[in-house]
Amino acid sequence: MKLRTWFSQLDPARSVNQLFDYIPDLIYFVKDRESRIVTGNLEFAHHCGVRTTEELQGRTDDELFPAYMARKFLADDRVVLSTGAPLLNLVELFPTRERLPEWFITQKIPLFDRRGRVCGICGTVQSYEDLLNSSQDPVLDLVKRIRANYANSVSIPALARSIGMSQRQLERRFHATFRMSPRQFVVRLRVLIASDRLRHTDRPITEIAQECGFYDHSSFIRHFRTVFETSPLAYRKRFQASATP
Repeated sequence: MKLRTWFSQLDPARSVNQLFDYIPDLIYFVKDRESRIVTGNLEFAHHCGVRTTEELQGRTDDELFPAYMARKFLADDRVVLSTGAPLLNLVELFPTRERLPEWFITQKIPLFDRRGRVCGICGTVQSYEDLLNSSQDPVLDLVKRIRANYANSVSIPALARSIGMSQRQLERRFHATFRMSPRQFVVRLRVLIASDRLRHTDRPITEIAQECGFYDHSSFIRHFRTVFETSPLAYRKRFQASATP
């Protein structure tokens, strides 16, 4: 049997899915030009809140994820589809298996048909913690320091000098990796930590805001709404209700 004939008899989607199912803690997905899910591995299905990959077929991000996540995912999809170029090392919020927001790192590459036209997207999502622990990138090392001192005042120029960069260089490097400025990252990190405390403690919202670096309560509410599209109080009540037997 000729190699081309043999290859044409394979079911590549099924084979690739099985391969990715054996790679621990790796999320894999494929979308068409309309950003509808074509396939993915079981890890992706579980993070989407379903049991099987078949339940994902034909669905879109806005059906599976909170609106603030879905909009970000779709915007990145459109960049890849329109440019035919990959988007790599995107640090973004993605649901855990428990459907809670957490930092992950995403790779998105275009898929081409036999005429060389972009016909879809293939991507992977992995734990951001694993990236931080394994990378030697000075910018990611800086992120570790930000995370360790997130509640304190942050000077972007001082951070840049500490790794031998100008503020402008740091801003460019940071945006290339995180699709946001260092200042935006600090604010989003604080909001994410505050959201975790809202879910798991009964402490006053004002106290949580201050502990996370927000000394202006109205500023905290505004930034929280930007990320989660709801108020801190409504967010807390929603999780309290879901935890009630």
